[in-house]
Amino acid sequence: MTKIEILENGNVKLTIPMSFRHCAGRKRIIVPDDSEKLVDPLVLNLARAFRWQELIDSGTYSNAIELARAVGKDTAYVARTIRLTLLAPEIIHAVLHGTLKKSISMETLRKSWPENWEEQKKYFGLE
Repeated sequence: MTKIEILENGNVKLTIPMSFRHCAGRKRIIVPDDSEKLVDPLVLNLARAFRWQELIDSGTYSNAIELARAVGKDTAYVARTIRLTLLAPEIIHAVLHGTLKKSISMETLRKSWPENWEEQKKYFGLE
C-alpha cells in the first residue's frame, strides 16, 4: 500500500512497496499483486528524483553524470528527472495526492517550465 506522510519539518515521506527484478537484462520495478493500484508514473518519477538528488547531496555520487553511469541511465534522463525536485511544493503535493490535472504527464514535466514557483503554478494551472 502506498503511504504518504507529511513530516513535522514539512517534508513529504512517500513509501511505495516494490521490488526490483532483472528481466531481459533490464531492471524492472515490481509492485505486489495485492497493491490497490499501479503506482502513478508521476509519483514514481518524483520519488526517483528526490532519491537521486539525495544520493548527490550526500556525496554518494558527485554529480548527475556519475549517478547516471551507476544507475545505467542516460545522463540527460537523470538530469531531467532530478529537475523535478525544483517544482513548487503545491505542485508536488498535487502529484502525490492525485489532484494534478490529468493532462499533465511526465512528457509535459520533462519540457521546459518556469523556475519561479508562482509562475509554475500558473503554468500548470494551479491558480
